[in-house]
Amino acid sequence: MKLEHIKYQTCPYDQQEGILLTDIEEIFPQTDDEGDLQYYCTSGRHLFSYNENSDYQSED
Repeated sequence: MKLEHIKYQTCPYDQQEGILLTDIEEIFPQTDDEGDLQYYCTSGRHLFSYNENSDYQSED
């Protein structure tokens, strides 16, 4: 799976860069229980889920 086009997402809470969580080899993205992609906000140090068809969801 090519993850480069989804590797970064803007955090909805502090507008900082979020990095996609993946397996150690960066092949498969991590998802939440709903199947939405999970990101780590480098500034706020928290997780958030992203689905382009719905709102953001905080994992705090």
